[in-house]
Amino acid sequence: MYHIVIPIDKEGTRSAAAVQFVADLCDESGLGVDSEELSVTVVNVFKEFKAVDDGGNVRSEDLYDESEFPDSVERIREQFAEAGIEADLVRRHGDPGDEIAEYAEEVDADTIVIPGRKRSPVGKAVFGSVTQDVILNADRPVTIV
Repeated sequence: MYHIVIPIDKEGTRSAAAVQFVADLCDESGLGVDSEELSVTVVNVFKEFKAVDDGGNVRSEDLYDESEFPDSVERIREQFAEAGIEADLVRRHGDPGDEIAEYAEEVDADTIVIPGRKRSPVGKAVFGSVTQDVILNADRPVTIV
């Protein structure tokens, strides 16, 4: 089984690029991975926070629901289904970079595929903070698409 972890934020920008990349892996010109031997998990991390206002403290733990996924996560699962690939959904709570790397290690994923943001040619040399954290903390290959 070839296991791919794909982190998706609430905006889900460029999720189609991740779906296309994974679908290409199953193509004979790619790795030739059989879709029956492919396991895809879409991970969404609810970022940890604490806020104080006149009404008191608000902590992310009070708002976090592991079964409540943003629309972007549901959309990418539909995109995978259209490509003939089944994708599982996982929701975590904490620091996104740490949670993504930890989850990939826990499930012994073969790779992490991160949809990048659209950037200028110069900006492509610089990653976002979560992407950079995953690259630095993950103990497995990370592909930016």
